[in-house]
Amino acid sequence: MGTPVVAPPMDPATTPGNLPRRGLAIALSGACVASVLTIAAVIGTSSQASASGLEAFNSCEELSAWGTEQVERSMETAMPTSTFSVAAGSADAESTGAGGTQRLTSSATAAEESADSSTGGTNVVVEGVDELDLVELLSGDRGLFVSPTALVLVDLDAGERVARTGVTWGAQVTYDADAQVAWVVGSSDDGLSVEVRRIAVGASELTDQGSWSTSGQLVTARRLGGELHVVATAGFTGVATDPIPFEGGPVPCDRVLHPAGPSDASATLIATLPVSGALEPTDATEVVGSGQLVHLTPNAAYLATPQWDPEGETTTTVHRFELDDLTHTGSGQVPGTLLNDFSMSEHDGHLRVAVTAGAGGGFIGGPMPMMPIEGDSGMGDVAVESSGAIEPGSPGRAVPGPTVVEAVPPPVDPEVPETTVPETTVPETTVPETTVPETTVPETTVPETTTTTGAPGAVEQPGPDDPLNRVLVLDTEGDLDTVGTTPWFGLPGETLHGIRFDGATAYAVTFLQTDPFYVIDLANPTAPRIAGEVKLPGFSSYLHPVGDDAVVGFGPGEDGRSAAKLFDVSDPAAPKVVDTVVLGDDAPISYDHHAFTDLGDGRFATPVTTWSNFGGGCILPEGTPEGPTIDLACAPEPVDPAAEPGVESSVVELRVEGNQLIEVSRTSTRLAEPASRAIPTSDGWALLAGTAVAFIDDAGALRTSVDLS
Repeated sequence: MGTPVVAPPMDPATTPGNLPRRGLAIALSGACVASVLTIAAVIGTSSQASASGLEAFNSCEELSAWGTEQVERSMETAMPTSTFSVAAGSADAESTGAGGTQRLTSSATAAEESADSSTGGTNVVVEGVDELDLVELLSGDRGLFVSPTALVLVDLDAGERVARTGVTWGAQVTYDADAQVAWVVGSSDDGLSVEVRRIAVGASELTDQGSWSTSGQLVTARRLGGELHVVATAGFTGVATDPIPFEGGPVPCDRVLHPAGPSDASATLIATLPVSGALEPTDATEVVGSGQLVHLTPNAAYLATPQWDPEGETTTTVHRFELDDLTHTGSGQVPGTLLNDFSMSEHDGHLRVAVTAGAGGGFIGGPMPMMPIEGDSGMGDVAVESSGAIEPGSPGRAVPGPTVVEAVPPPVDPEVPETTVPETTVPETTVPETTVPETTVPETTVPETTTTTGAPGAVEQPGPDDPLNRVLVLDTEGDLDTVGTTPWFGLPGETLHGIRFDGATAYAVTFLQTDPFYVIDLANPTAPRIAGEVKLPGFSSYLHPVGDDAVVGFGPGEDGRSAAKLFDVSDPAAPKVVDTVVLGDDAPISYDHHAFTDLGDGRFATPVTTWSNFGGGCILPEGTPEGPTIDLACAPEPVDPAAEPGVESSVVELRVEGNQLIEVSRTSTRLAEPASRAIPTSDGWALLAGTAVAFIDDAGALRTSVDLS
């Protein structure tokens, strides 16, 4: 039997937080390649996993035989699997506990003793649950910054480097303020294992407290109080001489959990690490299947494992684990796939899940929609196979089929940050003042509700003429049974590009050629409904509630440039677009929610990039068979070679005031690389840009910079 095709088990491109160092051009075009690989990685199962629960294997031999069977099943369907050869992890422990969960040591930090809700200024999915980021703010005007090779302690007032320690490539950080400990999580140099370091942060030093590693690839890590929960995935190879996933790791073979039916030929490990004492897992659980998204709350961890069958039907199985000991409490299934980390939300004893039927929502596949250019008569598809997002400022016309010459770059290792200027070129343009959209707000319509809630526990797929998106409400007691669903919503062919749950309400954005913004009423878990909608050009990929009656959406606007839109949701049945601010050519907030900086009192900021010194792309002549389009393979050339080198990076500060989205300030400077984070200082801003932190005053003058390499 030959070696299976290697493919990554998860698609970091669909998780905005995993794209901290990439420009939009690289992130979105790379998402297409990664998404194709991810879809291929999980195709090949002949039936769906059971929604009724999980059971443990009896031995390593049974686990290995199961993996070999899944690999062979995938090969029989001529589809690649997500398997890859991995080295054994360094963790080891004795088997105790039951049901796939291991209580390995007595944790020195109980949840009630470490209920620190600080997230170091990081914009997070769940309040109080910190996420890995490139920056962590500390007390005393200090900050921790991660470059591709180092963790650096910086004095934000003085603009000076205080301490430095090397880290693994692509690492990110979360900081426990109570224990004054930083967790640094990254990948090994060969990309075959996950490495975690615990570092004590002093006034002027960074002291290593040890490390822990496991085979596989990092899915995510979340910190709640004094515990770090690490999620990794690894694959079976189907080759007898290769190890099973996580061999020698914290979960013995007879505790690895599996569904009743076939699943993806991979496994997902969740391990809990303590902030003090020996750096070994205090709890761990392992489930076969590729866990791509994790939703962590103060009480539970939810693991979503998507599956595709040869007929193309897609479902996602969601497993729930008690967070205090990672005991499996129940599982359930939903149709389709999830967009990103914001697709799940636990509220009042229920789990709400937003799905798109078919092979994924948001950033997966298909020609890239765009707005009409001047002189064009309508909207059409740009001939670029991409993630489904607009390339900022890209000129072009609708043409049949993919006609871009070498438009999609080679796949980029998701763990290796990009620090180069994106190659996509944009015509010279200026940033307009804050404006209200000139067109009137379309009449609000509520989708018909003829497609209603199915039987509890049913995995209902849309019909051939139904829209593709839905929000389901699951009961979290025991099995995750479906107790209510919205109708399928969205215009034909439109997939989810943005989703945000806010208490008993959710806001969703679908996109193909317009941007329907939906208000979803979830107050009655058994009868959730679409309360209202509004349509507008462009789309918002990140949604941020501001108060009770407003939501700000970030994403490409009508002209493809990054914009912030203010939605008035005071009347859920008639949401309105009341204001728009064009941010620039690229704003990382559109694909990385960590780029949002909350300044309090309804004020917030985001870094923005404007390609003001670069010309447009290479346009194929009118006479070509494909018609005029953009060749993204053409390297950008400066319009004015004598101009100051670098790119224009700005910090745009906004404020919501009534029905206005006010641009408070725009502080601009030129940097060698685009800024990915903006941190307020006592006299200006600190901008993280690649391997440097630039300190600018309120006028944009560069005071100093700190080298992070």
